[in-house]
Amino acid sequence: MSDCCSTVQGSEMDNSEKCPSCMTIGKKVKLLTIKSMLKPATLSSFDADSTHFFCSTSNCDVVYFDSDKKAYFISEIKVPVHQKDASSTVPVCYCFDWTKEKITQSVESGLTPDPISHIRENIKENRCGCEVNNPQGSCCLGNVTKFMNQLS
Repeated sequence: MSDCCSTVQGSEMDNSEKCPSCMTIGKKVKLLTIKSMLKPATLSSFDADSTHFFCSTSNCDVVYFDSDKKAYFISEIKVPVHQKDASSTVPVCYCFDWTKEKITQSVESGLTPDPISHIRENIKENRCGCEVNNPQGSCCLGNVTKFMNQLS
């Protein structure tokens, strides 16, 4: 998991497909992410040989889809998905439990360490596990930064 927050994306992440529901281009995710996120009933019937993609569109119920256009919905995922759930208790950073609520409190009160510094320090110490904790299967820093900028 040492490469989960690497700033360099390999060619394995370059393929894209359109979500069969909203037609937005999805981001390729690793098999490990899908296997970590699907509920057991769904996991027992998914195609591990297909290429899988993450749909980040907020108003689309599809979280993952594969190259054969089979969709996996919010209800089939073990955790709430930041991009699809407006609740303040949903994690923006799944590895270190930075929820929307905690980030907002940190920004408003100027607490230290701030979310970005805290996450970066943990990345430096090789503690992140984005492939298995984050439904998008990649580092959350972009999401955390975007959320914090929306608070300003």
